[in-house]
Amino acid sequence: MSQASSSESLLKILLVENSRTARAVLVRALESQGYQVDTVASGTEAIAAILESDYHLVIMDVFLPQMNGYEAAQNIRSIESNKSNIPLIAFTSSTSERDKKICLDAGMDEYIIKSDDNKELFSVLEKYKKRLEEK
Repeated sequence: MSQASSSESLLKILLVENSRTARAVLVRALESQGYQVDTVASGTEAIAAILESDYHLVIMDVFLPQMNGYEAAQNIRSIESNKSNIPLIAFTSSTSERDKKICLDAGMDEYIIKSDDNKELFSVLEKYKKRLEEK
């Protein structure tokens, strides 16, 4: 990464969310916690963004147009570069154990159920931020 040392510990996140409102709310919440966020609205756009730029992790809704989160995760994992190892966080309203299993089997690293306070999401992000700082 070629970022200035002042932003070394800043996590650069790709947020994949098709709802414009949810995207805006989440970007505001993430940025207020000091994260740098880029957004796209589909799995197809997510793959293009990952190939084009460097991110520390991806937060991805599961139910997306064009290519859903499961398919996008499988495609990302098949990229022939170190970008295939990017941490993928499924961020969904589905509480189904079946959906969770599908996500994890598709290559997602985490499965987080959306909530009003996003407490679980921020906790997981802190874990990844600490890992980055230790490198």
